[in-house]
Amino acid sequence: MEPGDIFQLIVKADEKLKYATAAKGDVRAKQAADLLADAIREAEEIDNEALVQQAKVRLADLEAMLAAGS
Repeated sequence: MEPGDIFQLIVKADEKLKYATAAKGDVRAKQAADLLADAIREAEEIDNEALVQQAKVRLADLEAMLAAGS
């Protein structure tokens, strides 16, 4: 996978959260987490540490947001 494709996974994860309705928030958060995990795996595969870190930061932010909402 190319770096641009991996970045698009990160963008898609952000959009899942940005456009989630209250009724679908949990589902969208899970989808976003899955996309970010995919981005991390793919970025590690091509040894792109910048993308790995970007996806990890977003995933940590998502997890913190979910924990605060519980």
